[in-house]
Order: sequence, then structure tokens, then C-alpha cells
Amino acid sequence: MRNILSSTALTTILSLMVSPALAQNSELEIVTPNGKTEFCVNQPITLVARTINVATDDIVSLNWDGDMTIVEKDLGDILILRPQKKGNYTFTVSLNDKAGNKISETVTVKVKPVIKVILKVKNNSITIDLEENSSSCTFSYFINNQQVNEDEFKKAEQAGKYFVITTTDGCSALSNTIEMP
Repeated sequence: MRNILSSTALTTILSLMVSPALAQNSELEIVTPNGKTEFCVNQPITLVARTINVATDDIVSLNWDGDMTIVEKDLGDILILRPQKKGNYTFTVSLNDKAGNKISETVTVKVKPVIKVILKVKNNSITIDLEENSSSCTFSYFINNQQVNEDEFKKAEQAGKYFVITTTDGCSALSNTIEMP
């Protein structure tokens, strides 16, 4: 019986010594989808706070700081963002342990614009209204899901559904659909 008690006490002491709060090699990182830091407006972005060499029992708090107005969901160690405007957004996650130590990590995500167009019928032709400057934007024109050239599209001589896809810096947007008789 004496050996069992000695063994149990020794195990407890070792486990306390092996698990120091925020050891020097403890790390905190923010993981983004596929390691990317550039995204498109209205695209969901997931930020994950991942700890390395930190015992879960030692964590007292984990807090995010940044433009929380674009946060769709805060799940503690995971933030889901959905920015509606282009720009750079910086987020910092901080972790505090039982011993009062703190580590933090910061990430900046760049949100690129999406150029949306609004189609309108005017004098039996289709006009395209832009929400913003389109100098670096490419347009793809479609009638009944078939890509056509701009002139054929704007003349609107063919019956069917008309729409446009815009692409700017890798970000695409779909216009409204107009049905021509």
C-alpha cells in the first residue's frame, strides 16, 4: 500500500512541474483560410486563434480586438468576419493565463472591392449602371447563360435573360437579371 501512495504523489508533482503557465516556448497564432490575408467584400473570413505549447487549463481568458462591427460570429477562439467595405482590417487576439502572463498575435486582412452593376432597360436596350469606378474591372456579358459580346448584349434584340459578371482583382460580382421578351 505504501508504494501505491508514493507513486500517486510523485505523478501529481511531475504533472504540475511539466505544465508551467505560458512557458517561454508558448505561442499563439491566428490562422486564416489557406493562409490567405486578401479577401473580397462580403466574403466570409474565418480567423482561428491557435495555441502552441499552452495547456488549456492554464488559460484564463482569450480576447479579440479589432473592428468588431464586421464580426458575424464570435465563437471564442474563432471569429467569422463578413466585411461590407473594402479596406484593411487588423485583429489582435490576446491570451491570459492563471499566472497573469499574456501573449498576443495580430493579423491584418485586406478586403478588396467588388464592382456591382445594375442593369436597366431603356428604349429597348440595356444600360449598365456602376456602383463605383470600374477602370480595372472586366465585364462578361450573358444572354440565356451564353457569353456574348458587349454590343450584342446592349442591343437586347434577343429574347431571354440578361446578366453581367464583373471581375476586379480576383473578386467577382453578379448583376441583377433582366428578362427581355
